[in-house]
Amino acid sequence: MTNKDFKVAIIGAGPSGGILGSFLAKKGVDVTLVDIWKAHMEAIEKYGLQIIGAATITSQFDADHLKLSVSELKDTDVNLVIISVKTPYLEQVVQDLAQVISDDTDVVSHQNGFGTEKVLAKAFGEERAFRNVINYAGNVLRPGIIDMTFFNPPNYVGAFSPKNQDKARVIAELISSPDFPTESVDDIQPEVWKKVILNAALAPVCAITGQTMREAMEFDDTNNVASQIIKEGIAVTEALGISFGANFHDICMGYLSKGGHHKPSMLIDIENQSPTEIAFINGKIVELGKQYNIPVPFNEATVTYVRALESKY
Repeated sequence: MTNKDFKVAIIGAGPSGGILGSFLAKKGVDVTLVDIWKAHMEAIEKYGLQIIGAATITSQFDADHLKLSVSELKDTDVNLVIISVKTPYLEQVVQDLAQVISDDTDVVSHQNGFGTEKVLAKAFGEERAFRNVINYAGNVLRPGIIDMTFFNPPNYVGAFSPKNQDKARVIAELISSPDFPTESVDDIQPEVWKKVILNAALAPVCAITGQTMREAMEFDDTNNVASQIIKEGIAVTEALGISFGANFHDICMGYLSKGGHHKPSMLIDIENQSPTEIAFINGKIVELGKQYNIPVPFNEATVTYVRALESKY
């Protein structure tokens, strides 16, 4: 298949989905954005989707390629759906998609956390489920404008079923470009866990304290909490048979120290009084820690504190 053979729908036009959509549109891929934020979609239709920061792109989308609900994809010929909503909304999106897409449409989780591709496999079949691991981040500055705060290439794509590795390579080639390198891997789980451990280390700490990544890493106490969360995550992944080497903890700490004054999305969720992704990140470390009898007290504490903050709204 070539780029012209794909008709892609991206569910969620926030930072991760919007940035991906812009790079795909830049390549000439037929892309439809789906997002319930009407002001954002109206701004995109009028002015284009503007990406600034680590990349500078303005991509135009006409009205036919901007949808305010998943139901509007009914009777379209979309053949690849990329889900880029926050994990608390994944189950609802999956239910809605099941009503409108054809049985040969592939579905990709373009999300944070552990196990999102399992949700897709259960709903659509293992042969149709794929997983992206992204290594960029951003914030919506205002409707139609996204600041891409950093990109540490490449991104990764993997198939849920080993039988579909060839399709994963095709999807990776579709997404990849010289300024947006994306690679396929035979086993996506190590890349998933690297991202989970990194997200688990600072996202909840910043959400609880209100600190940016730099502030959390420069303050000794929160720096230590992040370090302990990483150690617990490593212990869990090793129980799963995944090892990143003896110096992975130090690599993670070095990576996080370069985050700058970036607000992780979990902090933004708390500020906006929205559900967070804690269940698919630290919550999964806690779940697997209990399963394998591995103590994970720092992860347990952060899950408790974030859920307590969520309970206030």
